[in-house]
Formats: sequence, C-alpha cells, structure tokens
Amino acid sequence: MNASSLATVVMLLVEDNPADVVFLREAIAAAGAPLSVHVVSDGAEAMDFLHRESSHANAPRPDVVVLDLNLPIKKGHEVLAEMAADTELNTIPVAVLTTSTGESCVCEMYPPGRCLYFVKTDQFGKLKEIVRQITDHATTGM
Repeated sequence: MNASSLATVVMLLVEDNPADVVFLREAIAAAGAPLSVHVVSDGAEAMDFLHRESSHANAPRPDVVVLDLNLPIKKGHEVLAEMAADTELNTIPVAVLTTSTGESCVCEMYPPGRCLYFVKTDQFGKLKEIVRQITDHATTGM
C-alpha cells in the first residue's frame, strides 16, 4: 500500500484503555496508514458519534469503526448489533479489536464481509499488520 496515494481514512476507535489507544496510534504512524483517528471510550459515546448526537454533532462519518468488545456503559456487542440493525450504519466496515480470543462469531451479526475480527497483540509488528488490514478493509469495504 502506498499511503501517500490514498485519501485519508476516517477511523472511529472505540477503546476504553488509554494505553491501547496510544499503542494503536503508534502503530498507525509507523505503518504510514492514512488515518484520521477519532477516539471514544465507551459504547454509548460511540453511538452518539455515529448518530452525530450530543457533543458529537459535527462528527465526520467514519470510513471504519475499530471496536473493542469489553467496554463500559454499552458493550461492543451491543454497539455492533445496533449498527447492524441500522441501514445508515451497517454499511460502515467494522474491525473488532479485542482481547477476547473466542468471540470471532460476533461478526456474524454484521453484514457479510463488512466485519473483521482481530485479537489484540503486544507485538508491534503484528499490530502494524493489523492496521494495514484495517486500512484496506476501510477502503474496500470488504
């Protein structure tokens, strides 16, 4: 992928762990991924962002949502289910990035080909590859 030839991709990162946010931002920078990252820390705020409500009235429509499953207030499963049921939102590609190793079937509730599942890693090289895959997913939608 040649990052300079791609338009900037808008990513909504739904992650409650600040260390994971920093680590992912570092991987994005190192991968040269053309991403503009917006971060929310719980599922309820993610839905506000996606619906452009409350403090997110001027939020851009994301090209991809990176979603942790283990979130406060509203769990990632609930966010994914709400997005899947909403015809305005279920066209947005989703990448589940979580510590849960056995829940890849969660993507089955989303339209086919629009949800990818990744297990979080502490290996920087692997995270950069995940970022590349998420960027490709955002630009192709599949």
